[in-house]
Amino acid sequence: MGWLLVHLLPPRPSEAKQWSGKHREYKEMLVRANRSHAALVYDGADVGGWCQFGPVVELPGRMRAYDKMDIGLPDWRTTCFFVDRDHRREGVAKAALEGALRFIAAKGGGTVDGYPIALPQGKKYSSSFIWGGTESMFTELGFRPLGSLGTSNRVMVVRKVVRSR
Repeated sequence: MGWLLVHLLPPRPSEAKQWSGKHREYKEMLVRANRSHAALVYDGADVGGWCQFGPVVELPGRMRAYDKMDIGLPDWRTTCFFVDRDHRREGVAKAALEGALRFIAAKGGGTVDGYPIALPQGKKYSSSFIWGGTESMFTELGFRPLGSLGTSNRVMVVRKVVRSR
């Protein structure tokens, strides 16, 4: 099985002010205009999965936790993964994250945060629950833990510095 990664075009900087407070509508506009960030993983003509990523202005949700952790905001965020059920446990999410990191490096790099789910060893879970990715996937790609997001210790904040190419 061969995977092909593609990305969509980024938003224009002036649009952040125009869409302030209207996150869902803003994201829909970016997607419809083919200007949202995502690393898509293809298996032939079919999409096997993707990683949604972007700058904070594009993906502003859940940022209050950063104040509590006393750390600065990242330049980029990876906020959501999707893997088609027929392609789970094949490395699709990791391939999508690697594609997102390559795109970020090509655009000048910077700090990149992810929000994986910390899963207790040996505990069963629904694969649809892991929309933020797994802690081990991020660790394998060089992310380091910063702390927990919110009151739950299950959603972690991890960070990696990506160098420009």
